[in-house]
Parts: sequence; C-alpha cells; structure tokens
Amino acid sequence: MLRPSICFVAVCIFLVTGKTQAQELSNTVVYLREGNNYGTGFFVRAKDYYLVTAEHVANYLRPFSTAVVRGENGSAIKFNLADLTGTSSASLDWKTHSNSDVAVLRIQSQGDAWQKIQARFVSIDWLAPQLGTPIRERPVTVMGFPLQLGTEGNFSRITTEAKTASGLLRLLSPAIKREAIFYVLDKPSIGSFSGGPAILLSTPYFKDGSQIIPGPDNPPLFVGLVHGLVADKNGNGLALIVPSKFIADVILKADDAKKG
Repeated sequence: MLRPSICFVAVCIFLVTGKTQAQELSNTVVYLREGNNYGTGFFVRAKDYYLVTAEHVANYLRPFSTAVVRGENGSAIKFNLADLTGTSSASLDWKTHSNSDVAVLRIQSQGDAWQKIQARFVSIDWLAPQLGTPIRERPVTVMGFPLQLGTEGNFSRITTEAKTASGLLRLLSPAIKREAIFYVLDKPSIGSFSGGPAILLSTPYFKDGSQIIPGPDNPPLFVGLVHGLVADKNGNGLALIVPSKFIADVILKADDAKKG
C-alpha cells in the first residue's frame, strides 16, 4: 500500500498562508469540453509541462476544444488546447498507457495561455510513484466538474471525499475498450469527474482508533485520477481510480522521448 512517508523535492506551487490545500490545489484543475462531451484534467510538471486527463476524455478533445481554469474571485479563464500546444494540426499528440486510462499532453506554447497557467502545475514528485492503493483509513479527495457544476457563473471546482475500498483490480473498461488496472473508492463517481485528480490531503485522520496528524510540511499526495463508475443494473456503484504510477510512467516516458 502507498504510505504518506515519501520524500519530496521542490514543487512549483506553494501553499499560501490562509488557504487550505484543497483551495490551493483547485488552481491545478481544468475543465475540458468538446461539444456535448466534457471532463476534467490537471497540470503536472516534470522536465516538461503536461496536461493530464483520462484517455477516454482525451479521445474526444480537439485542438480547438475549450479549457477553463479558475481566475480571481471565481472568474473563468478560457482558452483552447491549441493555445497550449502551439499546433495547427487537426489532432493532439496525446501520450497514453497500455495498462490504464491515462493521457498526457505536452504543453509547448509560451504565449498568453502560458501566462494564465504557468503557476498551476504540481511537481511529478507529488504523484505517488509505486503501484498500489492508498491506505483505507485516509480520505481521498477528488476534484472536478461533475455534471458541469461550477462551470457557469462563479467558476468553481467540485470536491468529494471517499475512502479506498479495494486493492488493485484488473477490469475491462468499455470506455477505452481494453482491460486496465484500477482501485475502487467507496462512493460512486459522477459524470465529468473523469480525468480529475484523486488526492490525499495533509489533514488529520483516524487509524486503529487514534488520530494521526500529518506534519505541517507534508505536501498532498496525488494517488490517481478518476476513470468513472462501476455500477449494477440499478445504478448503484463505486468510483474507479487509475493509480498515479501510470500517470508518472507516461509523463516520464514523454520526457525521455523528447530528450532522445
């Protein structure tokens, strides 16, 4: 199982005094839309800079699909994905993983869109690096825009909290038409949370009847992204989460490919 006692290096966003980790991390989350299809993504920095989402969300996104992040006082900052890639081609160069529902897009533009997002990246060192699941005692916070809530008027991401309810599972995913590895949270997912981050915040939790308070210098730990819902015929279900190792694998491979 993944444990919070992992060493981290410098990160590119800083937790501001007076703001919670959840408030600060909401700046990394982006609403993605193409026509009637929509989902969530988030920004990660390694050697290069990347937009991360689920592969099944990336499949319907195009260069001129809309991306939105939160600005000052709940304003919406809008741009196209082409503004981030600097491309005029008809498609986007997403990198994916054969065993998971992950897609990452290298950000290459340094124009106006870059100025809007450059402070919104979390370091890849905040992604849990080993293949596993979070301990079941700690709540996992998911961020996104379910049913497009928070995308009209005052722009605001939605958060929900659940706990890990399984080990690693290999399941057939109709969304990506192949088997992939996931773990389950004990609450269902809602449409367009897909691609949003799953995070262990540095907040107190209980284990074996005792309260555990993470140290004040502990950063949050990204433990995956939302794939979707596994449900019975009555619609009762659980959220499926892609382990963060697969996200890191794709980003590191993309970094190495550029270097080569």
